[in-house]
Amino acid sequence: MSLTASPAKKRKGIYKFVVHEDVVFHATTIKQAFSQEDTFLEINTAGDITVKGSREKGYAWDGCTPKVNCFDLCLLGVPDGRKLVNTGKPITYYASMVHDVLCQYRHEIPITRKQADDVFLYYLGDFQLRYLYYGFVRLFSIFSDMSERLKAFISNKT
Repeated sequence: MSLTASPAKKRKGIYKFVVHEDVVFHATTIKQAFSQEDTFLEINTAGDITVKGSREKGYAWDGCTPKVNCFDLCLLGVPDGRKLVNTGKPITYYASMVHDVLCQYRHEIPITRKQADDVFLYYLGDFQLRYLYYGFVRLFSIFSDMSERLKAFISNKT
């Protein structure tokens, strides 16, 4: 048996992780039920959040952001932390996954950025830098919300 080599191709966007199975986050503080056939997110009234990685080619996200591709040699940016022995995944893996999907669909659910950020903090568990990461996520959220409001204001003016 042999493998056929092909030239490397750049991907659009930087997706560090892809999950190909459904992942359930139990009893979160998000209680707004949400389910749509064509999305990667489902939430029940008990607060269970399901990231539907079994859809299409899986759910992809970039871990903790921001990250920048440095000449195809490495990614520079916020570290995802050490790998855990029991999962083989970085310590922020699940927290960044659930935060990313909540932010992606937060206008459809609807939830606030703070609610998504609080779920992120919860799933950081006993990570020693959890409050530092949470602080930066909150700060980024404030700037992101201001940017969205400014864009909405400008588009309403025209």
